[in-house]
Amino acid sequence: MDLIECRQVNIEDYDDVMDIRDDVYDGLDYLPALYRSMMTNHVGYALTVNKTMVAFRCDAFIDDGETMLTRALRVRKGYEGRGMVNRLGDFISQEIAGNLRLKRKVFTFGNKTLLKKVEQGKATLVLQKAILFYQGLVSKVAPSLPTVTNTQIRILNKADMQKLLSSKTDTDRLFPQGRIIADWVPYRLLATNVDYFFNDFCLILGSDCKNGESVRLELMTLAVSYTVPNGIRYNIEIYGSLTEQLFSCHMAEHLRKCSTFEHENINFVIHYEQGRHDLDIITKTMQQFGMTASDKFHSTIMYAVEELTI
Repeated sequence: MDLIECRQVNIEDYDDVMDIRDDVYDGLDYLPALYRSMMTNHVGYALTVNKTMVAFRCDAFIDDGETMLTRALRVRKGYEGRGMVNRLGDFISQEIAGNLRLKRKVFTFGNKTLLKKVEQGKATLVLQKAILFYQGLVSKVAPSLPTVTNTQIRILNKADMQKLLSSKTDTDRLFPQGRIIADWVPYRLLATNVDYFFNDFCLILGSDCKNGESVRLELMTLAVSYTVPNGIRYNIEIYGSLTEQLFSCHMAEHLRKCSTFEHENINFVIHYEQGRHDLDIITKTMQQFGMTASDKFHSTIMYAVEELTI
């Protein structure tokens, strides 16, 4: 009889976790780059069969610990459909059973068929954003970039983001869906959440608009970037008002960031709000910088669904 065990994992388990599977997301797998960072403020779990790791799950506890989100899930080939994920899930449920702060679970995905719980009234759709995928080469894109950073753009630091998320006036305007997303994680608009997404992988740009004596943030683009088997993966969220000039300035700086990686292939994932952000502006800008639209990404819409645990 097989010996099946479940346990928590940590940074030292990197090689065993990566060995579970290496053919994920068509060369755009985020886990090799982000695993060590995740293990500093997430909780990882693994299931082993005869001491070989065959399943892994990584959960984040955000929104002051009130929300649980699964960031990564892997199953070794040959073990799919054998109940390993459910068994690991049961173990995790036992581990968090005494967590009195936990109020809800949130799931993000791109497969519309997974909205079944929403249709059944067992969960709530909290947001959805359309996805565009562009690919290009650093050597082709770099020559088209302006040589000087536009003065209308500033880099937002951690303190800027904490101040922004503490202002109801600003959050109501910039985040009408009530969440700020960083790399597929929908955070509630709490200043304490900044610690989870503001790290070495994150670049947040802002452009201000002056109205008399007052200044407000007109456009913000939040990017999370890292290397993947297929080169550079660059994930961007758009917030605020989109104009051709400002968006072009923002994209120039994000693409300039791509040139700092020691990789040639750029995989650019843009999340935007349909009906609020002009698709023509996005398309024209990306073409202007030599980026090509692609249908090779696994999703065209990102859904975020929430269900209560209490």
